[in-house]
Amino acid sequence: MKKFPVDAPKRKVVKALENLGFRVVREKEHISMVRENPEGSKTPLTMPN
Repeated sequence: MKKFPVDAPKRKVVKALENLGFRVVREKEHISMVRENPEGSKTPLTMPN
C-alpha cells in the first residue's frame, strides 16, 4: 500500500473525504470527521491538522 503524501493540501483532503460521506465534527489540533453508515453505525476518522 502506498503511503499518504504528507504535503497534500488540507482543503483537498477534507473535500475528498466529504465526497466519501464524511463530515467535519471538530477542527483544532486534529480534524475529527465522522461518517454515518446505512445500517446506523458511525465511522470516526481523526487526522492531524
